Amino acid sequence: MSALPGRQVAPVEATSDVRRVRPLLVGAFAAAVAVAVVLLAVPAGRLTSPGPLARPHALAGVPCEGCHGDRADGPASGKGCVTCHAAHPSTRAGHRALAARGALGCPTCHTAHGGAQGVTFAPSGEALRWWSDAEQSLPGRGPPGATVALVPLTACARCHDASRPDDPVRACAGSGAAAAFAVCFDEHQLPEEPLPARGKCAHQHGPARFVAWEAAQAVASDPASHPPSTARARAPWLWVGSSMAAGGLAFAGAAVAQRSRRRRAREGLPPAAAPRRIRLPRIDAVRCLGCQACVDACPFDVLAVERHVAVVARPDECCGVGACQDACPNGSLRLTELGAPVGDRPRVDERLESLDARGVFVAGDLTGVPLIRNAILQGTAVADRAVASIPRAERVRRDDAKRVDLAIVGAGPAGLAAALRAEQLGASYVVLEQWTIAASVRAFPRGKIVHDPPIELPLEGALWLRESTKEELVAQWTRIVRAHRLDVREHHRVTGVSGSAGDFSVSADTPQGPRVLRASRVVLAIGRRGTPRPLEAAIAPAAATRVVHALSDARAFAGKSVLVVGLGDSAMEAVLALARQKGTTVTLSYRGAGFVRGRAHNIDQVQRLVASGRVRLLLESQVTHVDERWAVLRTPAGVEKVRVDAVLALLGGEPSRALLEAAGVRLEPV
Repeated sequence: MSALPGRQVAPVEATSDVRRVRPLLVGAFAAAVAVAVVLLAVPAGRLTSPGPLARPHALAGVPCEGCHGDRADGPASGKGCVTCHAAHPSTRAGHRALAARGALGCPTCHTAHGGAQGVTFAPSGEALRWWSDAEQSLPGRGPPGATVALVPLTACARCHDASRPDDPVRACAGSGAAAAFAVCFDEHQLPEEPLPARGKCAHQHGPARFVAWEAAQAVASDPASHPPSTARARAPWLWVGSSMAAGGLAFAGAAVAQRSRRRRAREGLPPAAAPRRIRLPRIDAVRCLGCQACVDACPFDVLAVERHVAVVARPDECCGVGACQDACPNGSLRLTELGAPVGDRPRVDERLESLDARGVFVAGDLTGVPLIRNAILQGTAVADRAVASIPRAERVRRDDAKRVDLAIVGAGPAGLAAALRAEQLGASYVVLEQWTIAASVRAFPRGKIVHDPPIELPLEGALWLRESTKEELVAQWTRIVRAHRLDVREHHRVTGVSGSAGDFSVSADTPQGPRVLRASRVVLAIGRRGTPRPLEAAIAPAAATRVVHALSDARAFAGKSVLVVGLGDSAMEAVLALARQKGTTVTLSYRGAGFVRGRAHNIDQVQRLVASGRVRLLLESQVTHVDERWAVLRTPAGVEKVRVDAVLALLGGEPSRALLEAAGVRLEPV
């Protein structure tokens, strides 16, 4: 039809109503061609093949009928899994609800074919990292015979979206080589509720199971772990057809998305909202007092105190307002954005070697990872890596008194584990400790329960820590040091580290005066507490464990008598936490005549407690003697005896930051 004279015809707008059919037709045509090519070029048997069988199933000789029933080509329901493995209910309420509805079964997470992978620990002390079609031996000590199946994050994609910062699955994503699978291995049992350990699977359960989880994560995260390259398809046309199908579907998907965008533009709809910024409490486990102030302040029960430290128990309920942060007496809880980097930690690579001072390794609390078992694992791994990095021609003889392969600073769990491993490897080493063996453990409150699963120690074997008090644990470490004749030098305070990898000079103040030791590698296992100033008083040997230099669990002192020495912020914060505990008697001693330093808020709160009679304040007093039941103080009114269950000597100290700076180790910005 021709246009009317004198009138211009507007061009037809190329809207999605005009163009929407073409991309869909192209996508449909490409998909049809792909399907036809695959059907014609590939035999039917290869189309239905599910891929190689998982290693444990292959070793056990599990037939297809064991999982699929009479129809070997049908989907696996998971009922066959229970026949061999027995019931493994989930510990998570959401997963249990899905399983009850039949929407979640064993095969949902644990693939028996192509995507199967895991770690098996051999009696020889190595770990077998296996995939469905490949195996690799790696260093890794764990319970012999234990197998840990690794669940890829793709198995969670049906219900979770790992790209969303507020999705709970983000907390289960690994890092480095372990980024592709979930590292939350507590799906079926918890330390407090282990599965029955009996029958043919007895070695897979029990307390050693939790050790296997930790060890498997370390093995899977090892940079030496290399997944097998994808095998070449038996039928090349299968790849061609799959590529064409993917291209067609992508083309169609893009067309649909474009159509949706244009429709929103026409209707004036706003664009999709940006992801919500999530703020959650972040707790410094080393500084947390366990006083429950944050728990009481939170109106939504987000927080709880577990094993003497506050934890984020229900992150989905957090409103991000910050009442918990305001209530925390010592700033160990801060609200931060989810995924924000943790500051005030040494800059290290995946091997825990400093990025700024090569040859210097870090282990233990200093890395920001609490718990004794983690310190032991890190100390063992660091010793392995440090010794392996020394060329054999540069190894030092064991009888060399002036030079060692490893200078280990700190005789806590991480440092002693590193020493045990170095001894096992035949490397020369020395452990320099500014105080005494297991000083970090001695700083725990008297009678504190240390509840950790058993863990394998080099040379020693399984170290059982179930329901052990800190006194029992200190005795255990002391026995280990003596039994294996570890070269631990107490009262050697390291003041500086200089030099470079292969030739470090480690300076220390010792009872015999300043000394300098040369080392090829340095391991810093010094914790984060720094060097506390000692209490200048005569302390009876039987009362040594009563005197501590930090408060890690205020609830452990409920109903007890505590003497706090000092009047700085740390001392006042400890007093505030202790005064909250039921039946606790708190006495505060300070050699000065009044409050001369500290935050105004702390001073005001302590003065209120003193005025109300809940805290007794002894100014111009000095502790002269501590025995099993009493502390003797010299006061302006004369000598006074105070009954004590514990003495908190919070007199300040020199932070470990100075030693890190001297060694060239830089910290992540806060």
